[in-house]
Amino acid sequence: MTECSIVDDDGTVHCTCDADAVLRLLAESRRRAIVAVLDGYDDNEMRVENLAATLSTVTDRRETATWKTELHHVHLPSLEDGKIVDYDRQRKTVRYYECDLVSAVLDATDAVEIA
Repeated sequence: MTECSIVDDDGTVHCTCDADAVLRLLAESRRRAIVAVLDGYDDNEMRVENLAATLSTVTDRRETATWKTELHHVHLPSLEDGKIVDYDRQRKTVRYYECDLVSAVLDATDAVEIA
């Protein structure tokens, strides 16, 4: 099994993730777009409302409300299970952790093109 370190902004290893799991998660174009937006955000924590609004403008122009629903029920829980993000349902925020493998996958694909 190949593992990838996921680190905090200060360089502390937050956790490790399985490379196969990361590749499965990022095989879905919407998840790549989500992670690309989070990766490009200056802060490491983003409000879900802001994430949905950004996604609705940089991807397939779906409405923000549709993105919010998908984020809450599908994508953020999956990304959290894969240890790529922490999703705080109470505060409605998502925290992204950097991972070299995730960055490489985003670089190798056109992360914001949604079919």
